[in-house]
Amino acid sequence: MQLKNQWTLFKIFDIPVRLNLSVVLLAACLIYSFFDFSMPLFSVGVGLFILVFLLISILLHELSHSLTAIAFGGQVRDITLQLLGGCAAITRMPTKPWQEWLMAFAGPLCSFLIAAVAVFGATYFGGWGERALSPEGEVVVVFYPNFWWSLVAMLNIGLGCFNLLPAFPMDGGRMLRSALQMFGKSKVRATEWAVFVGRCFAGLWVALVVLDFLFNIQVPCPSFFPPLGTYLWNIVFGSGGVIRLLIAYMIWKFGQRELEYVRVEAEYYGGWR
Repeated sequence: MQLKNQWTLFKIFDIPVRLNLSVVLLAACLIYSFFDFSMPLFSVGVGLFILVFLLISILLHELSHSLTAIAFGGQVRDITLQLLGGCAAITRMPTKPWQEWLMAFAGPLCSFLIAAVAVFGATYFGGWGERALSPEGEVVVVFYPNFWWSLVAMLNIGLGCFNLLPAFPMDGGRMLRSALQMFGKSKVRATEWAVFVGRCFAGLWVALVVLDFLFNIQVPCPSFFPPLGTYLWNIVFGSGGVIRLLIAYMIWKFGQRELEYVRVEAEYYGGWR
């Protein structure tokens, strides 16, 4: 008897949304990351809250890709939520480079819009102020944004920024390939460049994980970076263990697979150019 590893949850815009069994590992990683023995129930709740809203954010991110692809004549088989995020199975891609660029950008744009709404919510719904003394002895009001809205905002800022990294076949990598085509490169040559950049990121992440695991060496963020800059620095250079290794493997494997497909497409069908 074969173990079922994914389930169809529902359909949205006639696109099946599936949940992969690997989400259980994602839940375990999040709960472990935020677990605090002094507040066990609260920390587990934080982990589960992040899981739920991360999956919702990923679904909206992938749905943006899918609807944009459909608007340009593409076809979408399904959307799968899994350990490494989401995957919209687009069986027929838009036919022009600028259309693929917009399709790839639609996901990060959606994430940033969700973050903007969450920042608004954190400021005006549930935030509070406390009176405090400034170093000069003056009474000031210190504002604290709502914790849960802030988590949603940070999740989506991270999701959007990470996907904009030019690591093909991630969104930023597809945008890079499309831009190279719009500036005159053939689809094959543009894909080769995008795959090369993606492999550079994959190699960087493998090296960072090895340095962290074997020698306890991390790349420190410059001290003059503001909080948002530090957050973005950690997205690229922070530790990530097994998850970051899996992402590096995915970039290497699927980038090579698509490069081979594009070469065959160019040889037998002429590609886009």
